[in-house]
Amino acid sequence: MRRATWMTRAALILVLVLIGSMHRCPHALAQSKAEDAGTAAAKLAVEVGTHGWIVYSRRTEDGDWDLFLMRPDGSSQRNLTRTETHNEGGARFSPDGRRLLYYRMPPDDTMDNNKYGLYDLVLSDADGGQAVVWGKRYRWASWGPGGRQVACLLPGGISIIDVETRREIRRLPRHGIVQQLGWSRDGRWFTGTANGLGVAWCVGALNVETTRIRGVTETDRYNCTPDWWSDSQSIIYSRGIVPEAEGHAQLWRGFTDGRPPQLLVAEGDRHLYGGCVSPDGRYIVFTRSRKDLGEVDIAQTTMAICRVSDTPILIGSADGGGMRASYPEAHTGPVLQLECGWEPDWTYAEIDRSPREGEGDD
Repeated sequence: MRRATWMTRAALILVLVLIGSMHRCPHALAQSKAEDAGTAAAKLAVEVGTHGWIVYSRRTEDGDWDLFLMRPDGSSQRNLTRTETHNEGGARFSPDGRRLLYYRMPPDDTMDNNKYGLYDLVLSDADGGQAVVWGKRYRWASWGPGGRQVACLLPGGISIIDVETRREIRRLPRHGIVQQLGWSRDGRWFTGTANGLGVAWCVGALNVETTRIRGVTETDRYNCTPDWWSDSQSIIYSRGIVPEAEGHAQLWRGFTDGRPPQLLVAEGDRHLYGGCVSPDGRYIVFTRSRKDLGEVDIAQTTMAICRVSDTPILIGSADGGGMRASYPEAHTGPVLQLECGWEPDWTYAEIDRSPREGEGDD
């Protein structure tokens, strides 16, 4: 009897301990997860910190938009343009990382995700030096594979232009592509946001040789801000909402060979745009916005980086709304949160970031 009583008391104590643990666990578990996420993001920052440079646009203290350069961990930031008389955005590195193309506009014009490519095209060195204004004829420009050509959208088609002479080399039909033109690294494909491939904007892949276009996204919803993967066979893009429905833009991957698109990153309370894959295809940098773009509100627009190997990723409340049920194996991160910024682009080339005469680092 004494042995049974002792065992009964021991069992009762164990039950009470377990009950107490159940009451404490939710808070402790949440704190542990937050600490783990912070540690994982810090490790990611160390991992990418020396992997080249990211160029992006943001509003300055003076109220205009300038181009900035930073390391992928957010360090070594520098203002590249410093122009109070213009806004600059939409910067893209040449394939070798030695040059930039970007757009400038009057300071009173709003920075808009769907319109910045309609303004003055500028070509410069990667550090912002030797900037040359080309003007408004070169809409939605994109570097060619060797950096000696650019392509742009004209009313009559896609125009391929020699950088040195500014002469048109070839013109292709645009097949409904209206904005955000991109040229694959191997020179075989164009991509862009297009009409006529579905009920709303879709992302298409246009074969340079055959001049035929095919959709790489779902056709029942808005899709936009495409950019080429380093393999020239797939495209990162923003998968938007079905017309007249609610939701948030997500990052997806589409394929030129007709494979179904794949989820990369979704966040429950933010729209994800401007996805750019690192030159080696291992990382993704993108824009997070509480507001659906169009017009960019820099106070609600930040950037972030994740590993491709960790995708698909569901951030925060994206776990709800049926996403977790559809993607039960999706990760919750890690995601490295960066400062305010818009339309980032990434190069692994080294850039001399020493300030030009009369300048200083921010």
